[in-house]
Amino acid sequence: MLEIQQLSIHIQERALIQDVSLRLHPGEIIALLGPNGAGKSTLLKSASGDYEQARSHVWFNGIKLSELNQRSLAQERAVMPQSIHLDFPFKVREVVEMGLLQTLDASSRPDCIRQALDWFDMADHAERNYLTLSGGEQQRVQLARVLGQILFQTHDRPRFLLLDECTASLDITHQHQVFQQLTRLARPHNVGVLAVLHDINLAAQYADTGVLMREGRIRHHGPINKMMTEQAIEETYDFPVTCLRHPKGWPLIIPA
Repeated sequence: MLEIQQLSIHIQERALIQDVSLRLHPGEIIALLGPNGAGKSTLLKSASGDYEQARSHVWFNGIKLSELNQRSLAQERAVMPQSIHLDFPFKVREVVEMGLLQTLDASSRPDCIRQALDWFDMADHAERNYLTLSGGEQQRVQLARVLGQILFQTHDRPRFLLLDECTASLDITHQHQVFQQLTRLARPHNVGVLAVLHDINLAAQYADTGVLMREGRIRHHGPINKMMTEQAIEETYDFPVTCLRHPKGWPLIIPA
């Protein structure tokens, strides 16, 4: 389990998140939702290990984050930040291989790289220069990298995938493909997913649990089907909505 306990982050005396506690169970998909500046990315970065002041408030499988070195941490979680800039002309397959360097020997990597790229329809681009790809294609390569890193571990402990707006540059087909793959691959392999999203309806369709944040605090938290109410969303976003029900059962949110 990934556990965050009573976490507050202050930068230059400004509180970015305040007294936040959260548990992510193996196989669970949690959607972090909220307006810009709510603290979603700060919370995800804290769980990733980016903030020194957070390291004593985060546990991976019962081990405090401050007790894990970088190699050990890479075996417990994989992170896809909001933006990734590469300045060198790596081949696509080399970018995916970066996620496997700590876990697999060189002879095992080629098959795993092909498989990870195939999950996101990028296998035919393995030899392309990463810098020549569109923004959406680069995002799919990075998804292949982090999912490969976490699924091809040699240990059987629960693992965790931390994603910050991982579908922001994707068309509707690939947005749904990403979450279909996460559902298909992460849950059976005991991988917990914490995903920052701005698409409320995408979260409602695929997440198990929803977390609504505002002004650095968790305002609403619970099973996505129960938490997605007009009152909760309007309180969080300060915007009127109507909550309907999709024919297949999940909440459907539209402007009022």
